[in-house]
Amino acid sequence: MSAYTDYLTSVRRLLHDANGQFWSDSELLDYINQGRDRVVRDTGCYRILQTRNLTTPNETYSLTLGFPTSNEVFDVLNVTIQWGNSRISLAYMPWTQFNAQMRYWNSNVGRPVCFSVYAYGMVYVAPVPDQTYVGEWDTVCKPPAIVDGTTVEVIPYPFGSPVQYFAAHLAKIKEQSWGESEKFLQLYSMEMRGSLGSVMTRRIPNPYNRA
Repeated sequence: MSAYTDYLTSVRRLLHDANGQFWSDSELLDYINQGRDRVVRDTGCYRILQTRNLTTPNETYSLTLGFPTSNEVFDVLNVTIQWGNSRISLAYMPWTQFNAQMRYWNSNVGRPVCFSVYAYGMVYVAPVPDQTYVGEWDTVCKPPAIVDGTTVEVIPYPFGSPVQYFAAHLAKIKEQSWGESEKFLQLYSMEMRGSLGSVMTRRIPNPYNRA
C-alpha cells in the first residue's frame, strides 16, 4: 500500500467514515498534508544536508532562497565549513548574544566561527567570510505534499504515526465537534512525544569520554 492509501485509511477509521459519506478524499488529503507539516515543525524529523557556499562579503543567507533543494527550508540546525583539510562546525548563538558579541566591529572579516538565525528567515554568520568557503547546512525542510498513490513519503518512521490524529483533529474542527477535536489533538501530542522518545532514548554514550 502507498502512503496516500495508508493515511486515508487510518484517518477514516478514526472518523468512522470508511465509506466517505462525510469527508471526501481530497479534503482529508489536505488535512493529512497539514498534519505532515505540523509533525515536521514540531519534531524537525525531515532534515536535508545541503551544500551552500559562504561567500565574501556576505554576512546574511536567506532561508527561502539559495538552497539547492526545491523543498522549503524553515530552520538550520548546524553549519559546517571546509577549511583546507579541516571541517569546522560553526557554533550557534541566540541572536541577541550574536548581535552584541560578534557584530561589534564593522570590519570583522575572517573565517566564520558562529551563526545565528534572525526572524526565522535569515541566517547570519560571523566573522564575515574573507573568502569562499564550501558550507554544509543541516536543514529542516517542509515535506513535499502527498498528491496521489505514487507519492513517496519522505517523513521517516515512526514520525508518520501522529499525522492521522492531527488530520482527524482538523476534520472535527470543520464539523464543529469541539470535544472530539480537542481529544484528537491530545492524542496527536501524545503520539508525537512517543515518536520523539522512541528514537532518542537508545543512544550509546561516547565510550571515549571518561569525564
